[in-house]
Amino acid sequence: MTIGVAASGLCLAGAGLAAATNAFTVEPRPDLVAEYEATTEGSDFSEMPADYTEEQYRAFWTSGYTLEDLAALQELWSVDEMEAKARAGRAVLDGAALPFAPGTHQYEEPSAETVAAIDAVFAAGYTGEDLAELAELWSTDVVETKARAGQLLLDGQTVPVAPSGAPAGA
Repeated sequence: MTIGVAASGLCLAGAGLAAATNAFTVEPRPDLVAEYEATTEGSDFSEMPADYTEEQYRAFWTSGYTLEDLAALQELWSVDEMEAKARAGRAVLDGAALPFAPGTHQYEEPSAETVAAIDAVFAAGYTGEDLAELAELWSTDVVETKARAGQLLLDGQTVPVAPSGAPAGA
């Protein structure tokens, strides 16, 4: 009886530790496996990087992780997209813990005001290089940079970097 109580206590402690550290083990979901197989049928995986396998790729995408989760893993681990998918896919295959559950990060639809501001930026002729320069100047990410610059334009104010492209309709 004492051994059973001790074993139960250890199991609960382990579960508590996993929850406390936000570590999650994940398995491929059958519904996503079928979808994956249908969408990748006939795909050529021969061009994958040497340290990245089709099996890891499949494990990542069939476990329920989203593009937003992928971006969060890239940021958390300071790696590129391929490395993040390979590392997470390997963890899924090995039954190892990952930092968060699949689907934790979801796409947030931008507001109508944000869309209008971003449209204004491109209509004014701003290019990717212009926006990168603004992002560096303001220390903002790309989406925030577009929205901020666009709002300045909509408000009739001057953006500190001039557009290098042709305005829409010109």
